[in-house]
Amino acid sequence: MTDLIEPQGPDETGGSAGPLWKRLAWFWGIAIVSVTVVAATAYILRGFLFIG
Repeated sequence: MTDLIEPQGPDETGGSAGPLWKRLAWFWGIAIVSVTVVAATAYILRGFLFIG
């Protein structure tokens, strides 16, 4: 049986994913935005509970 999805390896560019500071900046940026979205959603949902 033929594989429907053939595994692919990483690109053979020879370089790394990028500088460490850039990868850490992306990590912290995504983490802060995620926490902010969750907090805003919780705050909005909490507000809906106190409408009545």
